[in-house]
Amino acid sequence: MVVSMKPIKGVDVAKEVLLTNEYPHAHGAPICVGCPQSIGIQDLNNPDWGDAVEIKKDEIPVFHACGVTPQNVLIESKVKFAITHAPGHMFVTDRLSDEKVF
Repeated sequence: MVVSMKPIKGVDVAKEVLLTNEYPHAHGAPICVGCPQSIGIQDLNNPDWGDAVEIKKDEIPVFHACGVTPQNVLIESKVKFAITHAPGHMFVTDRLSDEKVF
């Protein structure tokens, strides 16, 4: 699984979890807070995808599932053509964020 990491001020982590939990069809709630090794990340300064992000003393790394995961699957499967997004460049749609998908 590919994840995206956001440094969040420690005092704001609970608020970030509650807010993002309301959008499971987007990145949703975090899959990990504060312990990158628990999800297999050994070095935050050397990400497999995208650029490293500075984490300040009052911040905690918060990890969300990322849309690059299916992109990585596409690369590994060697399909001839697919449309997706690049790290840091999200897909734009006419679907509303609170619209039910299913």
